[in-house]
Amino acid sequence: MNLMLVLAAESTEDPPNPVIPEVNEIVWAAIFFIALWMLMKYVLLPPIQRAMENRSSTIQGDRDAADAATSALGSTRRDYEASLAAARSEASDIIAAARGRADEQRAAKQAEADAEIAELRRSAQAEIDEARASALRGMRGDVASLAVGAAGVVLGRELDAGSQQSVIDQALAAD
Repeated sequence: MNLMLVLAAESTEDPPNPVIPEVNEIVWAAIFFIALWMLMKYVLLPPIQRAMENRSSTIQGDRDAADAATSALGSTRRDYEASLAAARSEASDIIAAARGRADEQRAAKQAEADAEIAELRRSAQAEIDEARASALRGMRGDVASLAVGAAGVVLGRELDAGSQQSVIDQALAAD
């Protein structure tokens, strides 16, 4: 009967509720929670945070380097464009100077050619004048004898060319 009473007593008690934990389970859960929390906070989490900070600082450094490279590129581009503009200006100056020298040389050559042409004209004119004078000197005697002969025929008497030479010279000099 005792057994029956014990079974009857046990059956009158309510069975344990599986949802509500018992006190010893709460204590063990608290101990493991605190241990896990301490393990995470002091052992596992610091290397992860250091890795994240290192990665963040690396990313920030890369961004700063990219910004510096971009500004250096802009500075280099401005320097390049300034150098290019200076080179173009220098090229224009060189071309202008070359044109000026070419114009000076052309003017000098033109002046030389003009001077040579003028000298050739002067020498040709001198030769012409000399030839004319020589021809006139050669013809003076012939003209004088012809004029004295023609005058002698017109006057019907013989004229002396030596005595009439001054009249002939005056007539020839008038032309």
